[in-house]
Amino acid sequence: MYTYTIIIPHKNTPELLRRCLNSIPFREDIQIVVVDDHSDCNMVDFKKFPGYDRKNVEIYFTKEGRGAGYVRNIGLNKAKGKWILFADSDDFFNSNFLNAIDKYKDNDDEIIYFLATSVESKSLMKSTRHLYLVKTREKYYKKLRYNKIRAKDQLVYKNWEVWAKMFNRSFIEKNNLAFNEEKMGEDALFVIRSGELSKNYSVDNFTIYCITYREDSLCFKLDTVNDFDDMFMAKIRINNYLKQVNKEKFTLDLDKDLLLSYKYGGVDKMNEIFKIVKKNGNKLSFKTYIKYYLKILYNSKIK
Repeated sequence: MYTYTIIIPHKNTPELLRRCLNSIPFREDIQIVVVDDHSDCNMVDFKKFPGYDRKNVEIYFTKEGRGAGYVRNIGLNKAKGKWILFADSDDFFNSNFLNAIDKYKDNDDEIIYFLATSVESKSLMKSTRHLYLVKTREKYYKKLRYNKIRAKDQLVYKNWEVWAKMFNRSFIEKNNLAFNEEKMGEDALFVIRSGELSKNYSVDNFTIYCITYREDSLCFKLDTVNDFDDMFMAKIRINNYLKQVNKEKFTLDLDKDLLLSYKYGGVDKMNEIFKIVKKNGNKLSFKTYIKYYLKILYNSKIK
């Protein structure tokens, strides 16, 4: 019987996937499920796919190319461990993370919240991607002194990436939790809904996971208008849900998105994004309004 299942979606980064797998020591009670999201055969040697040489790694190949949410759901269907952890293939686990999670293996909690560090992917120099998580944890402890419900809100609504957490599989199955099958932001509502439904959880400050920064990662490199639209609409979906559950104070700012949209279609694209922002009841800062109208005025004069 497996104690842990670690689910790793993968697309076109075999060497980074190998690094991720190498960060997980072999143990009989660990099931590793890698689900490939229709990688390019020019970028991946499928005959030497990472994990083939490890007996506790199960590899599944998809042909649909439907994104991380879709392949994570496949991973959930294959999971057999009492506890489920998630990793992105370009990240990795920190040393001694098993010692940290083993403390909870017989625990009846539904979610265990851990912390993460971050590095530059190539150089492994320290990065700052994890600092928001540290600040959120500090706010959690500060609010815990006088209001446990508001403290939990920091875990649920400010820390909704799927990594650096451990989920009880029976809890996931009991509540029919699954990922949105969108190309971006697919993990947010899974983590938020899990947190909302959980009654028993633990908080641990051990940094079990390392987030990496890559300039060519889809999270940072929006090459096309479709990439931008996917990222923007993911934020809209998250904000709409937060407003639906009366947690509007945790909504994401869309100011930068409005201004960035000019790069993907000029004023016409800005106007399109502006209408979506207003239609969905999202707020913009006064400074952003000024920049928006100045951009429109400037372009109208050029014409």
